[in-house]
Amino acid sequence: MIQIRKIIIYSHDGRQREVDFEPGRVNIISGDSRTGKSAIVGIIDYCFGSSECDVPEGKVRRNVSWFGLLLQTPRGQAFVARQLPLGERKSNEAVFVKTDTEVGVPAASELRQTTNTDGLKSLLASWVGLSDYMHEPPVGQTRPPLAATIRHARTYCLQSQNEIAQRRHLLHGSTDRDVAQAIKDTLPYFLGAVSDDYVVNQQELKRVRTQIRQIERRLAEAAAIRGEGVSRADTLLAEARAAGLTTIDDTATWQDKIEALRVIQSSPVPPVVAGTTEDAEFSRLIKLRSELLNQQRTFQSTVDRARTFEGNSKGFSTEAHEHHARLGAVSVFEHDAPQHACPLCLQLLPEQAGVPSISDLRSAQEYIGERAGAMDSATPRIQIAIQEVETKLAEVRRQLEENRVMLTALKRSNQRLQLAADTEARRAMVLGRISLYVENLPQVADLGEQQDQLRGLKRRESELETAVSADAIQQRLESCLSNVNRHLSEYAKKIELEYSDSPLRLDPRALTVVADTPARPVPMPEIGSGENHVGYHIVAHLALHTWFAERGRPVPSFLLLDQPSQAHFSPDAVPRGGAPQDKIDSDRRAVKRLYGLIFDVVERLGGKLQVIVTDHPDFTDDARFQQALRERWRDGVKLVPEDWPTA
Repeated sequence: MIQIRKIIIYSHDGRQREVDFEPGRVNIISGDSRTGKSAIVGIIDYCFGSSECDVPEGKVRRNVSWFGLLLQTPRGQAFVARQLPLGERKSNEAVFVKTDTEVGVPAASELRQTTNTDGLKSLLASWVGLSDYMHEPPVGQTRPPLAATIRHARTYCLQSQNEIAQRRHLLHGSTDRDVAQAIKDTLPYFLGAVSDDYVVNQQELKRVRTQIRQIERRLAEAAAIRGEGVSRADTLLAEARAAGLTTIDDTATWQDKIEALRVIQSSPVPPVVAGTTEDAEFSRLIKLRSELLNQQRTFQSTVDRARTFEGNSKGFSTEAHEHHARLGAVSVFEHDAPQHACPLCLQLLPEQAGVPSISDLRSAQEYIGERAGAMDSATPRIQIAIQEVETKLAEVRRQLEENRVMLTALKRSNQRLQLAADTEARRAMVLGRISLYVENLPQVADLGEQQDQLRGLKRRESELETAVSADAIQQRLESCLSNVNRHLSEYAKKIELEYSDSPLRLDPRALTVVADTPARPVPMPEIGSGENHVGYHIVAHLALHTWFAERGRPVPSFLLLDQPSQAHFSPDAVPRGGAPQDKIDSDRRAVKRLYGLIFDVVERLGGKLQVIVTDHPDFTDDARFQQALRERWRDGVKLVPEDWPTA
């Protein structure tokens, strides 16, 4: 719940003007034209994070430096101030926020930027209780998902002078098509058709669908690996028999077949060896190749270690030379200077200071110099050793290439050797396929648990889809609107609006009020008279706020109405020129009915709604009106004092 305790404006020279309001009550500012009444809407809108300052050009824009609001929140009080745009700009990101159990109005000198508009909107959203609701557009629509924000909530709280008499647009800002679409998208959430449980269910549905995809992917992989169960194992065993890797029979049990596959998987590929002279030469070359490969690995490892040692020795040598150069500073000491004397002033230093003696420093310099020199002299020998090993490595590689050429020539000249090589390759391929199958068997042998989990997740997915479906939301929305419409009809009858004898409803698609007459539905744009337009604006907003208050919805608990009497008259007592007295009296009664309804609704809600009205009338014969009157802006009294300087 957010309500307004004060509106504060600051001058450029540090003065401030405060307008006090009472939470949970009707608050009226009565005044003449051009006194700043209509600027109140723009001030509140700007301090609620609007992208532009909508206060009209004039004294309020030129003579004020900061706008501020003292708010009553569920956690205490909050002071929010926002600097006016500078120069030709339309906005300013400088926002000052202060919160506490009770907050005093800061002086102008205390105002500074403590956050920006994004931070301000996040704070306001947390104070009003907004959750992380995200509207997902229907499938096929291209607009992006929309998160409900405080900017959407405040559309139900403001009615400017131009909006309250509009016949085509009911809500604040809905003349803009994008704003109107955002209102339609978020209205179910603010009414409560989309509850906080919906947001939780939405997130859980995403999580459940992710789990379902993961399990289905694992099951699909398992099916691909295992194939058709026994038939997959039979196929692999048939290939193994053809390659001479096993002799197990097809009539063996499943366990025996799996065990045979495990034995094949853990056994090396048997060589295909023949007994001819060519086969003996082939075996000799194979053995020689194995020896050469071992030598190549040994020499390569030796070279790698030697190069690592060479790099380390060079690093040590570099560090030693640098340290030796730093210790060269000992040359500034006199050779006959005392062991613990300052080299500049020769003053003795205390023994307990723990300062190294000059001789210690010289000894350290000589020792490090010797070590660095020794490392420098060793480096060429390391490089020579590396070159010798690399020469041997090159010779081994040459012999390996010769061996490969001889093996290739021998296999080409002997068909049996070529067949043997092909057989070994085929055996290796079959062994690889068996290894893949056997290694994955422990993971997919029992899929029952995962399949049970998948069935449970599918059931949960169906439940969540029902809970967040468009049909379910539509049903709850219709239920919420039915209650709002009940208040709408009740309030319209109290102020005797045209068509109030017919059922009235709020149309969430057109964002307007519709009277369901026996002949046909009559929307507000087709209802004549400015009195009806103003009246329907007021009763619609009061009906919405009654529902918001009763259900504790995350909408600021205030409603600002700017000049609701404009369809009737302006001043209180003096009849307009030429207007008959009975017309004046009729207008007064109509406006009093409006105010009477506002008072009744606010009193009925017991402090859960605050209404702020800026208007011309001053009904001196109405006790409730006079009790709600906070300021009179007449006879030179205005929102901005005349003596405030411009920027």
